Amino acid sequence: MNHELLFEIGVEELPSSYVLPALEQLGRTGAEALAEARIACGEVTVHGTPRRLALHVRGLAPRQSDVDEEVVGPAVRVAYDADGNPTRALTGFCEGKGVHPASVRRVQTPRGEYVAVDVHHEGRPTIEVLPGLLAGIATRLTFPKTMRWLTDDTRFARPVRWLVALLDDRIVPVPAFGLTADRRSYGHRFLAPAAVRIPGADSYLETLDLAAVVADHRVRRTRLVEQIEALAAAGGGAVVADPELVEINTFLVEWPTAFAGAFDPKYLDLPREVIVTALREHQRFFAVETPGGALAPMFIAVRNGDDRGLDRVRRGNEDVLIARLEDARFYWETDLEHPPAARVEALGGVVWMEKLGTLRDKAARLESLGRWLAERLAPAAADAVARAALLCKTDLLSEMIGSGKEYASLEGVMGGHYARRAGEPEAVAAAIAEHYRPRGPTDALPAAEAGAILSLADKLDHVAGAFVAGKIPSGSEDPYGVRRAANGVVRILVEQERRLDLRDATMEATRPFFAADPDLPHAVLIRKLGEFWRSRIEAALDERQVPYDARDAALEARIPAHGGGAAVAAGRDGTRPGWIDPGDGLVRAQVLAEFRADPRFEPLVILFKRVANILKAATEPLPATLDREVLSEGAERELLRSLASARERTEPLWTRRAYPEILPALLEMEGAIHGFFENVLVNTEDAPTRLNRLRLLAEVRDLFLRGWDLSKVVVEGEKGSV
Repeated sequence: MNHELLFEIGVEELPSSYVLPALEQLGRTGAEALAEARIACGEVTVHGTPRRLALHVRGLAPRQSDVDEEVVGPAVRVAYDADGNPTRALTGFCEGKGVHPASVRRVQTPRGEYVAVDVHHEGRPTIEVLPGLLAGIATRLTFPKTMRWLTDDTRFARPVRWLVALLDDRIVPVPAFGLTADRRSYGHRFLAPAAVRIPGADSYLETLDLAAVVADHRVRRTRLVEQIEALAAAGGGAVVADPELVEINTFLVEWPTAFAGAFDPKYLDLPREVIVTALREHQRFFAVETPGGALAPMFIAVRNGDDRGLDRVRRGNEDVLIARLEDARFYWETDLEHPPAARVEALGGVVWMEKLGTLRDKAARLESLGRWLAERLAPAAADAVARAALLCKTDLLSEMIGSGKEYASLEGVMGGHYARRAGEPEAVAAAIAEHYRPRGPTDALPAAEAGAILSLADKLDHVAGAFVAGKIPSGSEDPYGVRRAANGVVRILVEQERRLDLRDATMEATRPFFAADPDLPHAVLIRKLGEFWRSRIEAALDERQVPYDARDAALEARIPAHGGGAAVAAGRDGTRPGWIDPGDGLVRAQVLAEFRADPRFEPLVILFKRVANILKAATEPLPATLDREVLSEGAERELLRSLASARERTEPLWTRRAYPEILPALLEMEGAIHGFFENVLVNTEDAPTRLNRLRLLAEVRDLFLRGWDLSKVVVEGEKGSV
């Protein structure tokens, strides 16, 4: 008969952000540990509150499964003496494994001939295995920060106060954190603080529910959402959607009771973001909006308890909120006395980054870089971008951002409000408000054209400045948010389908730094920045589920430069790397990945690799141009004709980025290439002829390389195929 397991770790209140990641660890490591211990099980679930983390397993096997293991012993030469009799080395090995020397056999290993024996491990009862297994799971949980409270080196996020471990109704004596598990849990800290006896694993949730603890966080979340939505509807409005705040409140309480409060409508004159932040950041209140979308003068809070004394609790929360809104009103009214334009020169008193000047210097760089970007991406927005660039950091000097610590997350947003109130054009105000977007992988992108351009300028400047100052991210460390800024650039370019040469942009972003300090290692920094951008684009393609070989093939392409800015980014061969335009690189990688299902895909890859391998083996420098006059053999001329036809057909397709049509067009050279290899001796002894033939193959290869380096593609049968 299968069993049911409950394991609860009772703790002092955990930070709400710690609970869900810990539960995910607990469920994953619990399932892995049981599998490793050869204990079969059914459903593995977890439950959590601020005071408890629980593992619940159903369908647990009564004992470990048996296993037979081949154990290799000593080498044959030391296992037997000259007469073939077992030595002490062999008899000792057999005694340790509980077998007779006659049962061993000889096996060949990379180290030579050894003796081996099959050992049968009989599974132990699950109840005997669980104490050590569960103790290991509990003590290996990790948290952002941990503490010590015992005399040994035991660490956990907060002190562990009790352990419950039950296999059905039997206690599993798990030894951990200086405790031994029993069946004694605890109810709600205030509503039912006494110890609670858990009769069995199957009655855990019901027993705690009677002690005012909703231990299942999924049920608790549902109950909380139902309560806040009902209260908002009763007030004639709807809760402002905030899934993160729902999650926070879910793991702040064990017995949720929502209640509505109100504040004076006069505070609705403040910007919406200020009110929502005042409600959310410290008080964890939910904002409510009217059917028309405006904020209502009410909030909804969640209490960890029942509805007794709720009026007093409501009044206390309202008083605290009013104090915060009064602070916000003071900041707002004080800041309106200082228009953004009047603060620009004061930016000169604030250091941006060590060795890189002040925020005023940064504003000047953003003006220049913003115009440069606008000319290439959105010429009509150039003036708005330049004006917004000059003003976008002035809100860092404001009372709201500088003094109101809980409002620091509104940087940029408040700058937009101040700009509007000062009479700046809406395009300028919107760009200022949006220029920090996106702040993370799920944050919204700038919606306004000028906002997107200014965001690119700000992030490109941030990345360039960090590298110049030596603040290069390494490993998992990135204290200056350089990767985050770079990821934001890639997201804007890819998701908004903006075509930008990142190497050109990097050269422009670093230009002011190199002008200010000519001794900087220009070439080294540009190379490191190129490697960094390449890694960020790789990560972006990985996040979009692009196969690794299609990704590498697209990013290793060599794209012809066509004058202008592209020439700056071109290498010595007049080409640009395939990663240099992130959006274009993604499209080419996706097209190649989709073409994998086409039966022509593998022949195309093999065709390219055959050409590339011949060229890779060549050690002599090739002539700069092909001498068509000396191509005398029919197969040579046929390949030249096929190449010219493919160029003519694909040229407009490259211009239109019609990549799905290009791959089949390139494949039309297949017959001519095979004919060339079958009928032409490439590596002839005549050097001019040999090099000219290699030049012809190089031109075939280079046509493929305009979109993809197919040597990076793994086909069936190759190591690491996908």
